[in-house]
Amino acid sequence: MRIAFYNHTSDVSGAEISLLLTTKHLTKAVPVLFAPEGELLRRARESGLETVSLPSYRARLTKNPLLLLIHLIGMLWAGYLFAIRIRKHRMDIVHANSLRAGIMAALFGWIHRCPVVWHVRDNPPEGMIGKAIEWLASSSVRNIIGISQSVIDGFHEPKLSDKLRLVHNGIPLREIPDSEKADLRHKIREELETPADSLVLTIIGQIAPWKRQEDAIRGVHRLIENGHQVYLWVVGEPKFRQENEVYWNDLHRLSAELQIEDRVRFTGFRKDVLEICSAADLLLLCSDSEPFGRVLIEAMSQSIPVVATRSGGVPEIIEDDYSGFLYEVAQVDQLVDHASYLLRYPNLRHDMGRLALKRVREHFTIEKTVEKIEAIYQEIVSVQPNARVSIENSARKELSR
Repeated sequence: MRIAFYNHTSDVSGAEISLLLTTKHLTKAVPVLFAPEGELLRRARESGLETVSLPSYRARLTKNPLLLLIHLIGMLWAGYLFAIRIRKHRMDIVHANSLRAGIMAALFGWIHRCPVVWHVRDNPPEGMIGKAIEWLASSSVRNIIGISQSVIDGFHEPKLSDKLRLVHNGIPLREIPDSEKADLRHKIREELETPADSLVLTIIGQIAPWKRQEDAIRGVHRLIENGHQVYLWVVGEPKFRQENEVYWNDLHRLSAELQIEDRVRFTGFRKDVLEICSAADLLLLCSDSEPFGRVLIEAMSQSIPVVATRSGGVPEIIEDDYSGFLYEVAQVDQLVDHASYLLRYPNLRHDMGRLALKRVREHFTIEKTVEKIEAIYQEIVSVQPNARVSIENSARKELSR
């Protein structure tokens, strides 16, 4: 099977990292990545993945009808060019890595004639836009993969019920030895000007209002007031939207207002997430309606205990009071109580961290993710055994003209 992985952007965030991991671990399918030029294609080529460069058009929702029309035309043109390339490269299945990519792939299915799979990594939109997307999916998409049951539950159209598939994200297990963790703890703390004997909380992810990094800052402020010698590493950068840049500045102002600038480190984007987790004592996730929470399983894979919001797909990862602690969104008091408890008792941190690692081993490895995805491919191909022959015949007719 030749699978066309389609990504509408060249920027790399959690969705793109998951895509690259999936393609790397496929055993029964041959992946080809279709995406605009940029960081994503560069990383793909470095890993040996076959790539096809596409023109890019970044549409934006706007209340200006003229701009909305221009964006729509630009997006449709990009989708048309993508469909032509898919047909030329004779692919068996189109695996769209986002809703936006999925919409463009579905709209031009009459050109590329490949079954389309949507990999939905964000909560689906509500209202009229959501209904329109579901109508399109019900008529032109073979399967929809949701990264959590929370994402799956965001689709309400009854006609989609037999097309929805739950496949949690997975990671390659790489347990860093304790001796290496000790070295990382020293090296990264020195780099981030953090005392070696302090306790470190970290929050990792895109800087955005819905990620609620402000709660982590407020929580650390209260922990300090309660006598804990703690530091906070805020790992991530603002991307995609101007409001994220504004929020980034707001977070800096908040730490200054609370007079804890000397305890908060804004690191920007880091590639060494596992190493950061290993050098910290506790991971926080404060998001409102997190679709999954990839960083949770990364921290848990290093036996780092986590405190996270009881929202979105997070409760599917963490067994509360067993492999981690859950709290209600925006309830900083609850965050502080859980964090304080873990910080006060090192043995509890150790035991909960080991249970967290066990949870990842059993449920969230990349091998388990790929196995489920390839089963979906096999199911599609098995019900249309003549699809490849039909595509090849169509291609020959085009060449003979």
